Amino acid sequence: MESLVRHINEAYAIHIRQIEMHREFIGQVYILESGQQRYALKLFPRHKTADALHALGILEFLAEQEYPVVSVMRTREQTSHTILPGDGRLAVMFGYLDGTDPDGSLEAEPIGEQSGQLHKLMRRYTGALLNRTKAEYIGDFISIMRQKDCEAGAILDLEQYGNELWSRITLLPRSFCHGDLHTGNMIQRDGKYVLLDFDDASGDYPSMDAAYLSDATHFNHFHTSMYDATMKQFERFYRGYSRVCTLSDEECGAVPDWIAVRHYQITARIVGCQGLGSVSKRFFEEQHRWLMEWRELCARKG
Repeated sequence: MESLVRHINEAYAIHIRQIEMHREFIGQVYILESGQQRYALKLFPRHKTADALHALGILEFLAEQEYPVVSVMRTREQTSHTILPGDGRLAVMFGYLDGTDPDGSLEAEPIGEQSGQLHKLMRRYTGALLNRTKAEYIGDFISIMRQKDCEAGAILDLEQYGNELWSRITLLPRSFCHGDLHTGNMIQRDGKYVLLDFDDASGDYPSMDAAYLSDATHFNHFHTSMYDATMKQFERFYRGYSRVCTLSDEECGAVPDWIAVRHYQITARIVGCQGLGSVSKRFFEEQHRWLMEWRELCARKG
């Protein structure tokens, strides 16, 4: 910890008086205090360097356009990041945000409108946008099931469902999407929603953002009411979103598919960050049951 503090003090024009771990998921996030100022420091794993630089380019563009995003602090050399000596990890210092966590249900409409503004604004972005692979969306989940020696029938079920989802998703229009757009990645401040964590941003599917912000399911416990709750949430979101942008009928109809894809994604991220031992075979049995019930419910709902 001392070497980290020393490097940050040398790289930035601040003097850290206190540092504490905030969370560790994809990378480590620390809260720093320097005098009366607070900052968030994120350390990216080396394999996430390209994602970090990609996100920084987007954040810089949005800040220039005065869109509400977390501020990136500049180093003494006026760069957006620094590289830690020794392990080569990329470190980014963000301004600390005070504010309230938005209520996704009550505030779906204004969140939708601001999301539409984000998508519209990013049409002017001239930087290159990454495209995520099928492995990142679906395949990593299946690979982990094989590593955990899960039941062959369950693996086959989820592989087939994943292929179905992918065959439909890849027909959807592509453009910028945040990739992890939910209320946990925004802070309400001064009547706006300040967006955080652009690490999963891509040039893939805007409909994914709409679906993730409309997700009213419970990740671990299935109930048939979750489908209608999600679609009602989407209706509220889309009332705001459609003031700025529109989605095709196919994109609106893809919301349930994206809810399933999110299960594949989140599980793979958990294991990628916390290791294979962080999830049990029973967990995958529960996820298999959840996804098969969701698949059947979506088929009934049409």
